[in-house]
Amino acid sequence: MSIFFKNQWQEWAREWGLTHYPHKGWASKNEHVIGKRKGLLIRAGWGADQSPLIVCIRFPRTANLERLRNALIDDASLDALPGKGSARRKMEVESGAKKVIRIGNPPEFRLTDTSLIWYRTFSLMAPKPKQVQEWVDALVVAVGRAVPAFDGHCECCATGMAKDYVVVDELPTWLCNNCVQKLKTEGDMADRTYDMSEARHVPGALLAVVAAIVGAAAWAALGVITDRTYALVAIGIGLLVAVAYRKGAGRVDGLGRAIAGFLTLASVVLGQVSLYAWWVSKERPDVGFNLDAGLHVYLRAWALKPGSEVITLLFALLGAWYATRALQRPKLHANIESADSSGVEQKAA
Repeated sequence: MSIFFKNQWQEWAREWGLTHYPHKGWASKNEHVIGKRKGLLIRAGWGADQSPLIVCIRFPRTANLERLRNALIDDASLDALPGKGSARRKMEVESGAKKVIRIGNPPEFRLTDTSLIWYRTFSLMAPKPKQVQEWVDALVVAVGRAVPAFDGHCECCATGMAKDYVVVDELPTWLCNNCVQKLKTEGDMADRTYDMSEARHVPGALLAVVAAIVGAAAWAALGVITDRTYALVAIGIGLLVAVAYRKGAGRVDGLGRAIAGFLTLASVVLGQVSLYAWWVSKERPDVGFNLDAGLHVYLRAWALKPGSEVITLLFALLGAWYATRALQRPKLHANIESADSSGVEQKAA
């Protein structure tokens, strides 16, 4: 359990002069380090799902990704990684203009024009800190052989100079002061524009009602086919309602989240009533598909067998929670921190 997670990378951070971010919260372990190593920038830490190890090695923007990819594949020093780093032969290359939609876990090696990301899940025992340190060093050395180190030039404008990196949304980035101020200003303007925009509750609610009806039909249809109900369907309804509401409303506020949550609950209940109506129509063709009959059976089920309906209601509440979470205020500005103030444990002198 995450309550027993302990910080293990302090010594490594002190040895390399990195900023150490200790584990926080009750979720999966999230300890990580950020800093410079041999002219490159690194971020290494534990991810959320299944606690994978995610290592990001950042370098100045390069145009010839295929050459870099081949150099990393041919670098025998990366055989020191788990599995002898064999997955690097299937390394995925992402260009800045290409948006990748991915289902499931990301590839073990992913290369962009500014970074190499290594993603590794350990199914049994987590590796020891010394092992992680050696793997990160192997990645840094391999990348350093194929690309130039940071020389102080800004990653954004390429003309400004910076003495040190800054941490942008927990990622080390080499930015000059002008680009840092520009990024902050753009974020502030985006926040103000969003706050000044109108929350169109009525259009949002109307689209969300349509989504709720579609969700209810899907709930009933799946119940007819499988004779079961599923929490994932309720979650899907919640997300569908949230997307529809945001599309119509634009800006989302507390009332919007309440509307989406209520409509998700109503959608699941309507789906359950529709399912009962279908079953009645199959048993009583003379009655046909009648929502009043379905509502009558639904209420009788609450009186005679409330257990199954409680489970359905819990699924509906779960879907409503996802709907409200999906309608949180969007993050419109980057969180920017200086290299010497970004972590709880600062770099060694």
